[in-house]
Amino acid sequence: MRAQMRRLVLVDRWCIETVARRFGVHHSTVRRTLGDAPPAPAGPPPSALDPFKPYIIERITDYPELTGTRLLAELRERGYDKSIAVLRRYVAKVRQPRPRKVYLRVEVEPGEQAQVDWGSFGHLRVGGAQRPLSAFVMVLSWSRAMFVDFSLDQRMETFLAMHRRALEFFGGVPKRCLYDNLKSVVLHHVGSTVQFNPRFLAFAGHYLFEPTAAPVRYPEAKGRVESNIRYLRQSFFYGRTFSSLVDLREQAARWRDDTANQRLHATTRERPADRLLVERARLRALPERPFDADLLIPAIVSKEARVRLDANTYSVPPEVVGKSVVVRATDDMVRVLLDGGEVAAHARSWDRHRHVEDPAHVAKLLERRKGAVGPRRKDRIAALSGEARVYLQEVARRRIDLENEVKKLTRLLALYGPADLAEGIARALAARTFGARYVRTCIDQARFARGLAEPPEPIVTGNATADAFDVQPHELETYDALFDAPAAPAEPDLE
Repeated sequence: MRAQMRRLVLVDRWCIETVARRFGVHHSTVRRTLGDAPPAPAGPPPSALDPFKPYIIERITDYPELTGTRLLAELRERGYDKSIAVLRRYVAKVRQPRPRKVYLRVEVEPGEQAQVDWGSFGHLRVGGAQRPLSAFVMVLSWSRAMFVDFSLDQRMETFLAMHRRALEFFGGVPKRCLYDNLKSVVLHHVGSTVQFNPRFLAFAGHYLFEPTAAPVRYPEAKGRVESNIRYLRQSFFYGRTFSSLVDLREQAARWRDDTANQRLHATTRERPADRLLVERARLRALPERPFDADLLIPAIVSKEARVRLDANTYSVPPEVVGKSVVVRATDDMVRVLLDGGEVAAHARSWDRHRHVEDPAHVAKLLERRKGAVGPRRKDRIAALSGEARVYLQEVARRRIDLENEVKKLTRLLALYGPADLAEGIARALAARTFGARYVRTCIDQARFARGLAEPPEPIVTGNATADAFDVQPHELETYDALFDAPAAPAEPDLE
């Protein structure tokens, strides 16, 4: 308004009174406007931080990495009583900006390098336990071909087994493999001196590749595998559900072959699967004998004829109680060796606090302890699943003979197997209906839904007469004949 008043009077030669009426002000206001100098810009309001600004600048100049929290503590001692927000705004204004990192893309030749790393993917429920879930990723640097597999631990043996699978998937061995400073590969890293894990060096010597450690706290050195882990997390893992580790591995393998290695790569503008065909010819051939990556643990058989592995126990024959054995474990199997010979073999359980048994071992043990038959039956049913344990507890609370119920469930176990019995018990528990007859009905319904329409073998009761009795099915057509027969004449009314 001030600028318009001055322009109308001094340039367009309007009368002062006319300008005053135009803007609805007194003519003296217009006269003061014509004589005023341009208003000076208002200065910043005084701040409570003003007395401390020289000290702040001095400290930041001497120690550029000093944090705002540390400065606030020092200013409190000097009388500053305001919030840290004002201090942080001033520090951000006067602090020198940190230089941004600049990267140089390093290209390699086919077959020259692979990059390897673990990725953490939360937890996976196995039975009643929560297991940490990890993804092993290996990427060939030239072709960008990726291998991925999931595991429930990061043991050295698992790490080596994953390497072996990856090299077999690529069909050869690169010259060098680049790693972060994980303990499975690097024990100590001081400057340029690297002490590698001897167990891992034995693996590298078997496959004839050179292990290379990335600089400490510099993940950009292996950016290809880091970006592939991020791609795996966003493109595959996020938003999916998995029923088991086997299901997760199967889905990951399909995604790897059908999506990850078939996509048009943003950098190379080619498909990794096509470039892998070229790079495979430059890889070193695999050795004739794969590296033995099984987990080997020495153990002494307990008085209960068991060996322990990963919070679970596995049965062995009772004659080896107290002897020193070697437990050899893979992802799928647990074998117990004595003097080089196998004395027991079990499917590996990834649950926790489970007792895995071989019926033959239990039978031998019961021959020596006849009175333990009843309790052993109950323990065997309870070990099927968490629902089975709760089912037996509910049966014990009701007017049901627990011992008789366990006998019937044991017969169902011999007839259907542990998987079907565990499913039937879970269905009965969910319906809050207890009894071996209802459990068997649930099993038959589940089997029929899966297409197993054949009726199971009859249950043996133990009574020779009853078991030998042959029941002939009744012909249902005889009931139709009853409806077709003429009605009997009514009796005369004697009254």
